[in-house]
Amino acid sequence: MRSILLIINIFFIFASCGRQTQEATNTSITNDYAKHFSLEQKDGYTLLEIKNPWIDAQNINYRYAIIESSQAEIPDGLRVIRAEPGRVAAISTTHIAFLEKLNRLGNLVAVSDKQFIYSRRFHHIDSTQGIKEVGFDTNLNIEKLLQLKVKLVFLYGISNEIEPIRKRLIRAGIVPVMIGEYMEQHPLGKAEWIKVFGAIFNQNNKAQNFFDSISNAYLQLANMTDTLKSNPTVFTGMPWNDTWHTPGGNTYTAKLIEDAGASYVFKNDTNSVNFQYDTEIVYERAGEADYWINPGTANSLKDIVSQDTRLELFKAYQNGKVFNNNRRALPSGGSDYMESGVVNPHLILGDLIRIFHPNKVSKKSFHYYQQLK
Repeated sequence: MRSILLIINIFFIFASCGRQTQEATNTSITNDYAKHFSLEQKDGYTLLEIKNPWIDAQNINYRYAIIESSQAEIPDGLRVIRAEPGRVAAISTTHIAFLEKLNRLGNLVAVSDKQFIYSRRFHHIDSTQGIKEVGFDTNLNIEKLLQLKVKLVFLYGISNEIEPIRKRLIRAGIVPVMIGEYMEQHPLGKAEWIKVFGAIFNQNNKAQNFFDSISNAYLQLANMTDTLKSNPTVFTGMPWNDTWHTPGGNTYTAKLIEDAGASYVFKNDTNSVNFQYDTEIVYERAGEADYWINPGTANSLKDIVSQDTRLELFKAYQNGKVFNNNRRALPSGGSDYMESGVVNPHLILGDLIRIFHPNKVSKKSFHYYQQLK
């Protein structure tokens, strides 16, 4: 009887150890802010899941196994990514910023259009290595990608129209990784996508340390505005053909304004995407607002009224409280705000606090913004 009990106890001990080993090899990497991806360490690979990476996407999940060894046992249904892919392409300028922070621009052999890229480091590498242009969306040149021996493409889409291109890449033997950082509503959620790039390039610790650093910097700035007794009112954008494409109250832009200690005039419109208003409605809501930010491509107050003379009726325009995020921009169209802003939300927030509460920060100059004259 004792022998039987001993055998049973030994069985349960080994079974328990097996469960503990299995649990130890399945470790989720917790996201602090990002909602559209997840990472989980499995036995022999990292599971990357991209979730609903474009507007109106529902139940769209792309699952990848990031492996370091070809000996890893991968379940069916996972697209395999070999860690440290040698030659990659990036279709969005924000991808350039992620790669640059991890010092992986040297892996980049193709982009969509070089004229829209701001990074000086990118242009230096391009001048010596000759990075190629391969187009974007339905015009993506897959034949050229094959000629360049590209192994992986960082892709993005604004609708399911990207699906045929994604499937063509797969048939061509190129791994398409959907990057949906622009879907994140929190500025730190966008920046947290550096963890995806870190996992792919076997730079997990570097990515985590970078994210922790900018997260701490962002939160320190946001805490400065928590106890403010006055919150100036703010609106954004510019009309195009008498229509304003205005961020909803549950968006990235709205969150930045809130954390900078200001009150967004459309904060009660809880859309998580941009919506459209005509100029008369915007004037009703924002005519008396204290500040106007992000007025399209305007470099001066004159540029604004050249679009529509009615815009000079806004109080912010009359008081010269108009600021744009194009201080760092190229004549060709490259915008550092749109590019590196994704990994530097603390710098954007610092600029906005300096705009709305100039006495709260010691910083004397803007990074991304400028006051229009």
